[in-house]
Amino acid sequence: MTLLQPSKKLITVIALLLIGTPSQGGGLSREKENVWRLLLHYGKGESTIDDPNFFLHPEGKRKPLEELSATVESLKKNPELRCRFPARAYFLERYMGVELPRVDCPELEKFLSQLKGSHLSIVFADSHINSPASMFGHTFLRIYEKEGDLYSFIANYAAKVDDSNALLYAFKGLFGYYPGVYSVAPFYAKIREYSGIEGRDLWEYELDISEENLKLLKLHLWELKDTYAYYYFFHENCSTEVFYLLNFTEPQDRLRLKTPWTVPVDTVKTLVERGRVKKISYEPSLLTKLKARQKYLSEEDIDLIRGWVRGKRELPKGRSGHFYEFASDYIRFLYYGRSLDRKTYRKKFLESLRLRSRVRERERLSFDREPPHLSHGSQRFYLAYGVEEENPFIEIGYRPVYHDLLDRPEGYKKNAEIIFSEVSLRFFPEENRALLNRWSMIKITSLEPILSFYRPMSWKVDFGVYRFKNNKGKRKSYLLLNSGGGYTFGREGLSLFLLPELRLMGRKDLVAGGGVELGTLSQGDRLSLLLSVSGGRYAHGFGREEYLYAKAGLGVHLQKDMSLRLSGLYERVGNGESSEASLSLLLYF
Repeated sequence: MTLLQPSKKLITVIALLLIGTPSQGGGLSREKENVWRLLLHYGKGESTIDDPNFFLHPEGKRKPLEELSATVESLKKNPELRCRFPARAYFLERYMGVELPRVDCPELEKFLSQLKGSHLSIVFADSHINSPASMFGHTFLRIYEKEGDLYSFIANYAAKVDDSNALLYAFKGLFGYYPGVYSVAPFYAKIREYSGIEGRDLWEYELDISEENLKLLKLHLWELKDTYAYYYFFHENCSTEVFYLLNFTEPQDRLRLKTPWTVPVDTVKTLVERGRVKKISYEPSLLTKLKARQKYLSEEDIDLIRGWVRGKRELPKGRSGHFYEFASDYIRFLYYGRSLDRKTYRKKFLESLRLRSRVRERERLSFDREPPHLSHGSQRFYLAYGVEEENPFIEIGYRPVYHDLLDRPEGYKKNAEIIFSEVSLRFFPEENRALLNRWSMIKITSLEPILSFYRPMSWKVDFGVYRFKNNKGKRKSYLLLNSGGGYTFGREGLSLFLLPELRLMGRKDLVAGGGVELGTLSQGDRLSLLLSVSGGRYAHGFGREEYLYAKAGLGVHLQKDMSLRLSGLYERVGNGESSEASLSLLLYF
């Protein structure tokens, strides 16, 4: 095997790189520079990759030109290094015109044989609010040969998370305490995890990409395999890193997001707005299919199927296609959720398919979910006018992310809200006084209704700084942690929830109490309504008085990114009580 001998042309280019940048009249063309920086994940002064094994120069993380020079020198000394950095070698051949010696890379060839597809999509997985790592949804890339091919492969970036506590996850995610790892995995495994186990719908956005650029991306995915970059909740997360890889579709036209932080839904919106999407397809989860099929079945039908699953009765013959398809989907749903052993699953699943095959008609299901790119903007600004205890006020508020129960529900998971770091300031003109009214650091609520075949727990957690009236009749700011769990009844259109709760507040002294919250929620295209009452007693502080908090909110959705909201609040602690009402204009962007 011969060593690499760099051409005079290459030596000249490297020299120009070390002398100056393109803006100074020397160096690589803009396209070549863009591709090289893409291969290093370089931007804003340094690479987002934190794994030192990814670089060949000691300062490669911050100096892309030195890394290029070190790459050429390393390949010259050790051509076998091409098996570790095939995308860099491909860059030198395709963009720099350098002939490199061929070497055998059996593991790389096996990897490329798995990624043999010629199509590229970005897949958006719906939010999984019970998992801290997926509460905002998730995106990953899929490379495939034909539509519906479950044996294709995906490229994924995700944090290694071992915490189930939402507050701890938010803190560690904000400050980069989790390593994020790039990986390649079979698509069917993700379908089982997301659609089956976690009940998350999938939307797939097919993208335009040339054969050469797709080859470069595949080679780069090999370079990234098992490479880590520290995970940050909002600016270096699953979506920003996957979104970054999409620059390989058109390296000369850099994709940029509108904010320094990113939630997954923003990435697909940007791609649609930039005209990069060829086709959109939808894969409902097993849970979504079961909910849709339930509308065609009676409670007696569902009881029959549940009894059959438990082995208490036979599955009857001569029923509708919906009946048997519900049975087969329900069996898979239970098996993926580890509620059935494999032997029972296989036997009953095949039985349901056999009976279904005897029914000639094919019923179609309709789903009322809109794709995520049609949702309201993840940021929100509002301006409000109201009255607090006969004192008029003007209030402004800003929320960087994401969605609450009274926002327009299209494109988001219904009966759920995630609010992060929303701040509101209130000004009283007659008193010439301004103050912080609320800082919702993190607020998460899940009110998924229970069904005859599925009984999810509803829960809430609210942590932030809020103004409350104490037992002496004075309203002051307190650090609040309010959490609880219970159940929601009804349907997604109109539901009733009951949540026992714990309240902890702190200012100078600790205030602790507990009670129950009762409420009703309705979410629609034009109107959303939320009514709730929390009642209980403080066991420590506030004179151990009873408390009552009643809230009312009506959202009027004028258009996708504009709403009006009427809000009312009544609070009482002991004999001290107060109320307020306001009208807000909300703008999403």
